[in-house]
Amino acid sequence: MLPKSVLKRVIMEAQEGELPRLVRRDLRVDLGVGKAIALVGPRRAGKTFFLYQVMGDLIKKGVERERIVYINFEDERIMPFRREDFSGLLDSYYELYPEMRGKRVYFFLDEVQNTEGWEVAVRRFQEREGIQVFITGSSSKLLSEEISTSLRGRTLLYEIQPFSFLELLRARGIEVGEREIHSSARYRILKYFEEYMRFGGFPEVVMVEDTNTKIRILQEYLRTIYLRDIIDRYSVRNRSALRDLIRYVISHTSQPFTLRRYHRAIKQLYPLGIKTLQRYLDYLQDVRLAFFVEKYGKLKEQMRNPKKVYLIDVGFRHATGFYTSEDLGILAENVVFLRLRERSLENPLLKIYYYKGRREVDFVVVEGKDVKEAIQVSWELDLSREREYEGAVEAAKKLKLDRVLILTLEEEGEENIEGITLEVKPLWKWLLGF
Repeated sequence: MLPKSVLKRVIMEAQEGELPRLVRRDLRVDLGVGKAIALVGPRRAGKTFFLYQVMGDLIKKGVERERIVYINFEDERIMPFRREDFSGLLDSYYELYPEMRGKRVYFFLDEVQNTEGWEVAVRRFQEREGIQVFITGSSSKLLSEEISTSLRGRTLLYEIQPFSFLELLRARGIEVGEREIHSSARYRILKYFEEYMRFGGFPEVVMVEDTNTKIRILQEYLRTIYLRDIIDRYSVRNRSALRDLIRYVISHTSQPFTLRRYHRAIKQLYPLGIKTLQRYLDYLQDVRLAFFVEKYGKLKEQMRNPKKVYLIDVGFRHATGFYTSEDLGILAENVVFLRLRERSLENPLLKIYYYKGRREVDFVVVEGKDVKEAIQVSWELDLSREREYEGAVEAAKKLKLDRVLILTLEEEGEENIEGITLEVKPLWKWLLGF
């Protein structure tokens, strides 16, 4: 069992230290429901700094620092942290602050998946001790499904992604309003938009200036956070096959993916069955590296048709050498997906599909059973205007919509075709809420 002197020192050091400067994230959590708050997301997406943000908000509301406990379970001084050490942690806190018994106390347990018996401890802290508990874990170790199973309805689950474009601008010191959109500040916004399209939104990458360093960081993320974590977690034996699958998925961003076609393409090189490949694809989704979007329609249609693949961060395409200037339309579509996914994390009733009829529309947003909007991404509309308009009108009629949004590089305007309003807007403006 860990010495209480060590646990007390860890508690006190966190309370006495200054909270770091941070970029405010747009994610909001509800503290008024009496449940533990679980925060998941890829490594390096900013989970720890979001905890600091919540701590800072509590302090601004008048919560004393002594009522806030932060424990990082990757602190080597408390490793390995065993099941019985949770009792020692609680005892150590109340020995430091006996006057806090019976008061609302906030425990922030960072990277808790590294510890044994954390689920039981969280239940006890939350229910018997009356402590508001926050837990975080990397997607590859503390997945949303596992939290739901382990804590059986005792948690509210939130997920954090890398920076959105709006958060990237905030990190760069640019607060966006109506004036900035129409002033010379617009040129700085467009400069960072180009950077976001190339290197994505991982906070560490955003804050680095050197292009080569950005690429090296992203490559290291792929090697260690994704490839290594998947191999360790799922005991993957054919590492080369997994690595090549990741590269294939990255190279086919925003494109239809058919498992059987991929299986035929690699079966001479890797004698793997389709079920094994499907498991590998599930792993990529579990760790939030890739996402697969289904065709809008009935279940049988969804099963018959290919899914479209998108990445958690568009920077990975650049980091693996697949980026060219011709890729901007592909990356733009992925960026739109990430913004829609961010909205779906805020509203659990939202679902994202693509439309496929005689023509295709990139995204159909559904809330419950109601189709809310259709979005087409056309980076250079002048090169494909007739085709894009035809597809948008077809989808609108089929989906019973009177409006379709078309996102472009810079064109802006509105047209009405056969009673359907086609709203054309620059992608960067849409990402900023304009």
